[in-house]
Amino acid sequence: MRRWWRFSAIDVDTLSWLTSSLVTIWVSIVVALHGIVSITAGGQAGGSITTQVLALVLLVAAGVLIHVGSRPYRGRLGAALSIAVFVLTGLGVLVSAAGLRGEAVVPELWWASLAAALIAMSLAPFVPGRVFLPGMIGLSVCTILGALSATGGEGVRLPVAAALTASSPVLFAIIGGSVLTGVMIADVERWRGLVGDARVKDEQEEPVLAILERVTAGAWSQRMQPFLQSIAAAEEVSDRDRRRAAALADELRRALVDRDAQSWLSAIVAEWPVHVDDPHRLAGTITVDQRSAITALITGLFSDPDAGVFGARLRLAAAGDDAVAVAVTVSLDLPEGRRTTVLAPYYLSVKSVVRRIEWRNGESLVVSFDVDAEGQR
Repeated sequence: MRRWWRFSAIDVDTLSWLTSSLVTIWVSIVVALHGIVSITAGGQAGGSITTQVLALVLLVAAGVLIHVGSRPYRGRLGAALSIAVFVLTGLGVLVSAAGLRGEAVVPELWWASLAAALIAMSLAPFVPGRVFLPGMIGLSVCTILGALSATGGEGVRLPVAAALTASSPVLFAIIGGSVLTGVMIADVERWRGLVGDARVKDEQEEPVLAILERVTAGAWSQRMQPFLQSIAAAEEVSDRDRRRAAALADELRRALVDRDAQSWLSAIVAEWPVHVDDPHRLAGTITVDQRSAITALITGLFSDPDAGVFGARLRLAAAGDDAVAVAVTVSLDLPEGRRTTVLAPYYLSVKSVVRRIEWRNGESLVVSFDVDAEGQR
């Protein structure tokens, strides 16, 4: 509640329906309708209907003042305007009570008390607790004094109890307004804390701009970023700027696509001692199934520690029918010494999915795969 004392709900959550100025104008309409019905048909006109109409005008004016002061373009509803709202509301209650003096109004039906409570509740989201609470205390005093006058006619046995009953809507508004806005502020602050925690990045995570700079080999900071800044500063965009933007966008797209295509090979290199030779950047043309075949092949080579494989070279080359040929060279640590072996066949056309890879007693490598073109195993 410490935050509620210093800040209003609109300071914390400006998009809430509760802090919309449309809510306050509807409160003014409800107050006007309730007052008119109570005065004309509810038997609360008192000795002079003019007095009740004046009280109704003051209360509706207080609601309209909140609506005007809470408009988005006006900024924060200040303390002076808030005090004016409390003064108008208190005067409206006292004027209504003066017109009903000696009438012994039913405490639960006094229209001015309910109208004051509605206005107070509509003001609560727009002012901090340090303004709302003192103002509500003053309004409560006015309501209790007015209730003593409006409900204290002849024959009333418990005038104090009747006055408290008549002023109970305003007393409840103190609790409701304080708790509602306080809980709202606390929940929004807690939610923002959760969002902030979710956005905390790992210290080792590379910033996006750094990735763009690295992927584009410096083109981002040297050409792309200055171009975007010049576009932002220019009054209009020319056809030349559009052509330049299209060229830079295509360059950035190709760089990012190349990086994505190489990422699966980078994962292999990061896990196993494999050197990748892809001078023509063919990795981007390999399908997911084909990538799985190569990954399974490399995994099978290094999965058995007794096999003696301590290194491998993976070379990608273009083959017929837009296929990609793969050569795998393996470095073995055998009893007779270290040897370099090229898996047969020398180039494996990656059109298949490897079904099974295993070493047999560390002496031979068994690779099972399906060939799409031949339909053989």
